[in-house]
Amino acid sequence: MDVKEDQHENITALSEIITTLFQQQNIELKPEPIVAIHRIPTKKGQTRPVLIKLRNNDDKIAVMRKRKEMRNAGHRLVDDVTALNTGLVSRLQLHKDIESTWFFNGSVFALTKRQKRIKFDLYDNIDTVIRDFRAKRN
Repeated sequence: MDVKEDQHENITALSEIITTLFQQQNIELKPEPIVAIHRIPTKKGQTRPVLIKLRNNDDKIAVMRKRKEMRNAGHRLVDDVTALNTGLVSRLQLHKDIESTWFFNGSVFALTKRQKRIKFDLYDNIDTVIRDFRAKRN
C-alpha cells in the first residue's frame, strides 16, 4: 500500500494511519488483526510501499474487495503474488482461449472466451485444463 512516508515514523503510528485510511473507505479493520506492518525497499526517490500481513484471511478479503475505492482515494492495494504465480498469469493472458486473468485468495483464475471461470495451478498445461473443464461440463 502506498502511504506518504514520515521521517519519524514508527510501527504504531503507521498502523494507526493505515487503519484510519481503511475507516475512511468503510473498511472496519482494527490494529489487532495486523500481524506485521512495515515498509519495503523501492527505487531511490520513491515512497516506500507498506506491506501488511493480517491474522485472518477474511480480513484480507474484506480489504482487497475495497481496492477500487482505495484506488479512487489515491491508494493502491495489491496482493503479494509469487513469481511463479505471476508467470502463470502471464502465460494465461497470452493464451488464445483466455479473456481475463486474476489472482484471488492465493489462487490464479481465468475467464475463458466462453465466459467460464477456471482455477489454474502453477504447473498446469493450460490447453489440457480447458479441455478437461469443457469435458466435465458437457
